[in-house]
Amino acid sequence: MNDRNIAQAFETSEYRARLDKVRALMSDAGMDALVIISQANQCYLLGYESFSGAEPQAMLVTLDDDPYFILRKMDADTAAEAGCWLAQDRVIGYAESYVAGGGEESAWEFIGKFVKGKVGSSAHIGVEVSGLGLSSYPKFVGALGIKEPLDASELVGSFRVVKSKRELQFMAEAAAIAERALLAGIDKIAVGVRHCDVAATIMSALCAGTETIPGDPPPSPPFVRGGKRAIAPHQLWSDDIFTAGEQYYLLAGTSRHRYVAAMTRTVHLGPVTPRRKNQHEGVLAGFHAAVEELRPGRTCADVARAVQAAIRPYGLIKESRMGYSIGLDWTDGPSLGTNNNTEILANMTFRVDLGFYERGESYMLSNTVRVTEKGAESMGSLPLILFERPG
Repeated sequence: MNDRNIAQAFETSEYRARLDKVRALMSDAGMDALVIISQANQCYLLGYESFSGAEPQAMLVTLDDDPYFILRKMDADTAAEAGCWLAQDRVIGYAESYVAGGGEESAWEFIGKFVKGKVGSSAHIGVEVSGLGLSSYPKFVGALGIKEPLDASELVGSFRVVKSKRELQFMAEAAAIAERALLAGIDKIAVGVRHCDVAATIMSALCAGTETIPGDPPPSPPFVRGGKRAIAPHQLWSDDIFTAGEQYYLLAGTSRHRYVAAMTRTVHLGPVTPRRKNQHEGVLAGFHAAVEELRPGRTCADVARAVQAAIRPYGLIKESRMGYSIGLDWTDGPSLGTNNNTEILANMTFRVDLGFYERGESYMLSNTVRVTEKGAESMGSLPLILFERPG
């Protein structure tokens, strides 16, 4: 992949090509420098795949030289092993005293002063402001020596939504792992089994990968929801057991080199009731309508409206979004909502996500799909069915 024998997901030339696009947008926006806070964007431009918690890290891009990457020293010293293609003298580490938080300065002040020292306070500096917290913003901007930076929060993401051939390959690999994990979870479900045991089965499969595709760290633990009590859509799982006559949905997502694919299926314990069968058929009609509408030239709003029209004859109403762009990390761009007029382009990727949350009737179906010149195609081959287990 490269001449340094490190764990690098793409050729260095591809990272440099991405940087050229960033610099062109910077120039158009009148920026002399850009400070990138988003770890996903840092990974996109540098190949750095390690995850940081609360410790700040930033990337400085100028118009005419290689970037600088500023992060905790223990991470800076090993950045190459985590995929970063930069020469070591462009990777700047700050001391552990900044991490402990007992010093007079914060790491954000260190980063701000470093940026100021490289570009000067008179430069037009863009910053991914959305990545700064309420307490870190004044420290960082104050250290920059400027009154207010240009907000560049959406600059890199504006072209990250269209995927390259190799990015799509990584997402297809992630989908294969997620599919295998979801099937393992479905097979584990039985009356009296704990939700946490099914979650553990899925998690183990996500980490293990397949025989030919190594597992990467999942961006999220699996979701196990349903039954009479577990309806909160963003709770992972509960202290509950699977009960006869109820239905549950399982959501599994994982990544390859941080590129994510996710899918969801619903499982019914025992014979399916007419109402739930109608619910499944309505969701399936909505899913197919979304896939049909996801083609170049349409908009996200067109897709959302197509889904609403398809599910209406089944008595279903969905006010929340119908999915969202997925890729480098779980959420990677626009949502499929009626108020989003973003144009659909070839090689965009979406998680089509149709969920309904009622007490005892929770249902979800989702797949990661790729937009082609002719329409959308699902990643993975898991059947779009309501799975039945003995009840």
